Amino acid sequence: MRDIALILHVAAGVLAVPFGPLAIVLTLRRRGLNWAGEVYHWTIAIVCLTALVMVPYDWAGLWFFWPISVASYLFVYLGQRAAEAPGGLWYRGVLRGYGGGWIALWTAILVVSAPRQPWSWVIPIIVGSAIIEWLCFKPMPGWTREVQPGS
Repeated sequence: MRDIALILHVAAGVLAVPFGPLAIVLTLRRRGLNWAGEVYHWTIAIVCLTALVMVPYDWAGLWFFWPISVASYLFVYLGQRAAEAPGGLWYRGVLRGYGGGWIALWTAILVVSAPRQPWSWVIPIIVGSAIIEWLCFKPMPGWTREVQPGS
């Protein structure tokens, strides 16, 4: 079971890495949920679910991935919910949700690739969060304009 979960985990993670930014860009550009957001949502769901399956096999070494997996999925779910109902400050939900999930994904990749290195937690969180917040407070004009009926 662990080996199957690991294969699915890696395959979904490989797909989620490029689909995170694609989902953000297409969702903001099209002002709503789209195929890239759906693919990103389901790849992150698979990554998180398979992480939850693998954690009990090495509880002492991997226990911290349990809350990280749940939080990562909730970030992407927030982004998807924001994309389903654009209006007002919807783009902030998309940026923070999809972007937060992507930051969590990269943090996990770096933590696994460079264990016991404090920068592996710090760099993606600080840099990614700063970029997301900057975009939240300096949005592109197309993200904030109201959609005209019939357009």
